[in-house]
Amino acid sequence: MFRLKFLSLTQGRKKKRSVRSSISFDGRDSACDMYYTSRQYERRTMSSEANRPIPIAEYNDHVVQQHYLPQDTRHTVSKEAHDAQDSCYSRPVEVIRQEEYPHMNKGIYLDHGGATIYAKSTIEAFASKMMSGLYGNPHSANEPAKVSGDMVDDVREQALRFFGADPNHYDLIFVANATAGIKLVADAFRDLADKTRTGTFWYVYHKEAHTSLVGVREFTNGDNHCFESDEDVSSWLDNPANSKILHRRNLTGLGLLAYPGQSNLTGRRLPLSWLRQLRDSQPLQNTYSLLDAAALAMTSPLDHLFSDPLSAPDFTCVSFYKIFGFPDLGGLIVRWDSGHILALRKYFGGGTVNMVSTIGSGSGSGSGGVWHRSKALESGAGARLHEGLEDGTLPFHSILALGEATVVHSRLYGSMGNVSRHTARLVGVLHDGMTALRHPNGRAVIHVYCEEEDDGVATFGDAYRQGATVAFIVFRQDGTYVPYSTVEGMANERGIYVRSGGICCPGGLFSALRYEPWELDRARSAGHHCGSDGLSLIHQLPTGVVRASLGPMSTISDIHAFLSFLGEVFVEKEHCLFPQQPMTISKTTTEVPPENNNNYNANNHMSGVASAPVPLLNDVALSG
Repeated sequence: MFRLKFLSLTQGRKKKRSVRSSISFDGRDSACDMYYTSRQYERRTMSSEANRPIPIAEYNDHVVQQHYLPQDTRHTVSKEAHDAQDSCYSRPVEVIRQEEYPHMNKGIYLDHGGATIYAKSTIEAFASKMMSGLYGNPHSANEPAKVSGDMVDDVREQALRFFGADPNHYDLIFVANATAGIKLVADAFRDLADKTRTGTFWYVYHKEAHTSLVGVREFTNGDNHCFESDEDVSSWLDNPANSKILHRRNLTGLGLLAYPGQSNLTGRRLPLSWLRQLRDSQPLQNTYSLLDAAALAMTSPLDHLFSDPLSAPDFTCVSFYKIFGFPDLGGLIVRWDSGHILALRKYFGGGTVNMVSTIGSGSGSGSGGVWHRSKALESGAGARLHEGLEDGTLPFHSILALGEATVVHSRLYGSMGNVSRHTARLVGVLHDGMTALRHPNGRAVIHVYCEEEDDGVATFGDAYRQGATVAFIVFRQDGTYVPYSTVEGMANERGIYVRSGGICCPGGLFSALRYEPWELDRARSAGHHCGSDGLSLIHQLPTGVVRASLGPMSTISDIHAFLSFLGEVFVEKEHCLFPQQPMTISKTTTEVPPENNNNYNANNHMSGVASAPVPLLNDVALSG
């Protein structure tokens, strides 16, 4: 039997949450007990008693090591926790889990950031509608087609209202996924830029951008820039004319600012205040905003994002399967006032035009050339923006499923605000349990990549600044890294499902790992690449992380099972529980780090947990 116990020992100046903690894993059901006074934590002052050594791990009831716990805030885990958790929903989450998610009993699912799990009622309601109705192609005019068309219109408005977006100010374009929405925006900007004097547009994005956002830069003829911190973004917005990021002559040209509402890697939530700051900037009147909200919308309400159209993004991408689990569908939410950008795109597909000419030479009507009339531009014909942008036949069966999914989700969880509170509490417990794990020599087993406040307190549990995601690496007792592929593989064997690797966030990942550009080139030369079969270690340095992410139906039992797994497998006894990973050496370099040297330091990479802190992801505080 393995037991992990830790106490809440806090000190500081700011008001934080009042928390006291104790976790045990012995095969019995347990729960978490948390007391939230407000968004801010209320922290206690440490007593002298807190400075004594505290047993951290017991195997077979034998204390193998004592050490000082980190002096930071800890969440409480106790018998009364389920009551605190269940208060987020109208029914206990365990009851919802058993009734609606019996298919989750086969393992511990902690990859909701990839796709959450669908409810049984959603599938049943969808199947019932499919079996009882007759749905045709909405492009036809027969009765089944009209039924489909009306249904699509209803679900479109239903989805907008789910996000708190008034249909009078926003339109929703159905796309395959968030990436398809990003590409639609990128294509439109490229096409519109061709009509400008410069023939291009400029593009700025945050280092936390998903790979799909980074890809937009290839349309800019090199006129792009990646912000390395929140502070850089704020400084640029405060005074773009004096910024060295882009040539001053470009400021009045067509531009696009893009960033994620939440990091796909760490779950850190980025400032939404930049959106209004951009719109109010006189020098940047021709600059638009693209928000990747796929990760943010997973466990956060978006009402505050869309309540004021002047403070909302021009374009917002979402993934419905990350919110509901099913259907596999994405959406692009567009401010009506910004829709003309998309309407001017060049490509057109079936159903998006009012009329097309195909025979002739050259282009332009009235001169014998070929031409077309987009529905997105022909407002006089009663068309709406989405009708000119949804190419071909819509996935109307999937849209039908989306309507059922939103109804079931609201019935089970009430609101996304409830989901946010529930997952914030759970991820706080998960973070504190992971960071409390210690090897017998006192070294940390886990390092979590996260934002910290000025006094070093992590923001987990604060839903304004952190989502329900934990990105981490595992250390052996000697300070060497456990390859992320090993962690995921061993978790898989135990029926615990996480994600590992680069997590499609290249800028955030290599900033977190403190890679220099030349080291990234070396990793590529050594054979590393994105994907599950990439190299986990290059010169004893990790090339990725492990990510655990929670969803609306996650329970405290899931957290306990995962913490128990980490403690049992990776907290070492006198002998190592798993073999050392052979060091991978690049064929293109002769540099070899000294073997078994815990003090080896290559370009600020930490190689000994006790001697230096693990590099944190961010060096500056949030500015918004």
